[in-house]
Amino acid sequence: MEILGSVVGKVVDYTVVAIGRQASYVIFYKGNFKMLADHVKDLQAARERVFHSVEEERRNGKEIERDVVNWLEKANEVIETANQLQSDPRRANVSCSAWPFPNLIFRHQLSRKASKIAKNVVEVKGKAEFDRIGYPPTLDEVASSSSDTRVGENHDTRKSFKENILKALATLSSCSIGIYGVGGVGKTTLVEEVTKIAKQDKLFEKVVITDVSKNPDFKTIQGEIADSLGLRFDEETILGRAHRLRQRIKMEKSILVILDNMWTMLDLKKVGIPFDNEHNDCKLLMTCRNQDVLLQMDVPKDLTFKLELMNSNLKDLAFQVAQKCEGLPLRVVTIARAMKNKRDVRSWKYALQKLQSNDGIEMDALTYSALELSYDSLESDEMRDLFLLFALLLGNDAEYFLKLAMGLNILKNISTMDYARNKLYTIIKSLEATCLLLEVKTGGNIQMHDFVRDFANSVARRDKHVFLRKQPNEDWPSKDFLKRCTQIVLDIPIHMLPQTFDCPNIKFFCLASGNHSLAIPDIFFEGMGSLTALDLTSLNLSSLPTSFRFLTDLQMLCLESCILENMDAIE
Repeated sequence: MEILGSVVGKVVDYTVVAIGRQASYVIFYKGNFKMLADHVKDLQAARERVFHSVEEERRNGKEIERDVVNWLEKANEVIETANQLQSDPRRANVSCSAWPFPNLIFRHQLSRKASKIAKNVVEVKGKAEFDRIGYPPTLDEVASSSSDTRVGENHDTRKSFKENILKALATLSSCSIGIYGVGGVGKTTLVEEVTKIAKQDKLFEKVVITDVSKNPDFKTIQGEIADSLGLRFDEETILGRAHRLRQRIKMEKSILVILDNMWTMLDLKKVGIPFDNEHNDCKLLMTCRNQDVLLQMDVPKDLTFKLELMNSNLKDLAFQVAQKCEGLPLRVVTIARAMKNKRDVRSWKYALQKLQSNDGIEMDALTYSALELSYDSLESDEMRDLFLLFALLLGNDAEYFLKLAMGLNILKNISTMDYARNKLYTIIKSLEATCLLLEVKTGGNIQMHDFVRDFANSVARRDKHVFLRKQPNEDWPSKDFLKRCTQIVLDIPIHMLPQTFDCPNIKFFCLASGNHSLAIPDIFFEGMGSLTALDLTSLNLSSLPTSFRFLTDLQMLCLESCILENMDAIE
């Protein structure tokens, strides 16, 4: 009887507890929903904090840890479930029904669900702490290469060559493979294509690439390979880093190391690349200009592949470029001069792409592209700067441009004026040869075709922030433009000047309006302290503005056909 009484007592106890718990859902309905709302609010704050950390890591180029992503997804799911319960339409019926007492069934169900979801919310919030949010991704040199975006690449032309390289890479006995050929033939492009295919076919678990260059920097080479492997060096010395890198490479089951643009032998041990029998599944793919370098690197001769010039492709490209000239003599001559002695495929592809970029646009745009190609092909910045200056001030003679070029410091490494004069005339003759200038007679003025001048002026506005006022009623430039502006040329009739120009970067100001009565405001030059060349033409001035004293960097002053009563300001 005692045992029976004990059992009955336990059953009663559990029954009472269960009934009490179920009753509590009805009694503490409001409290459970308030508790749920409070916990959801806390979880939302935690989610926002984690999200901010995630955004910060992504801005720093990091990948987000999987557990963080999973937590955010779970947090969103729990919050959504809680919100749905809180907006459940049945909540409106828990207070009353057709009877004059609360709907206890709905009240119990909703309160119980609120209590359960609140526990889930608390559990999710408790997992909001992470050791780290993001990690630096392993760099994938091949996947990020620009080979995918090259226009017009003829893959079929070298299909068999690529197949031979891939076959060599897949051969178990081949440890080192080499590609050689003249500069610009396309070795790097080919290597990128080959390694991309090798990765797609899963020939290697890892592919890394480094640009060795003519003067190898061992730390740079080590760093480029380490970046691709996600390795960070603690060692400072080259030998210490080499030991660490060798260990890391050996951890890869199979790896392809690409040594691009080699000029001489490279000490693999000093870099930290396993060779011979150190790692049988570490293969080397090298590119250079000379087969002898590959042989010195112990690449078997039958695994050295010579990449020839694509002569047929080059002819095709040249023909396509010629077609774009559409028989216009100036356009033909301009491009012919720009492409003279260009024997590499990429230069011709660039020329064709320049011209193709304006397909379907008016003829002037195609001519613009031809001129831009010729401009880009000029030998030096000196030539480009003088060409733009000639166009801005067309009609002046070479001696004027000589003084202006000296004032603007365009001609570099000048020891005497005679040397500068000879250099200027050499540049003029070179520009004539490219058809960007018309032939200049001895002592004559600089001339060029109208549309060549228009092209040059558009480039000057775009690249040099030059303001050239072409119409009398044209608006003055904005304040933002003036702050960037380097040259201002006003060679049309002007009746009034602004009080001042705020041009902290200006180097040249030319005023040739032809209006003898035009007044220059006294503070006009206050914002032009960096001016090095000033040209004022056909002005009748009692004296120069007092703000002239701000031009402490002035190197060239031209007062052409001016009446100047007081010259004290010039000193």
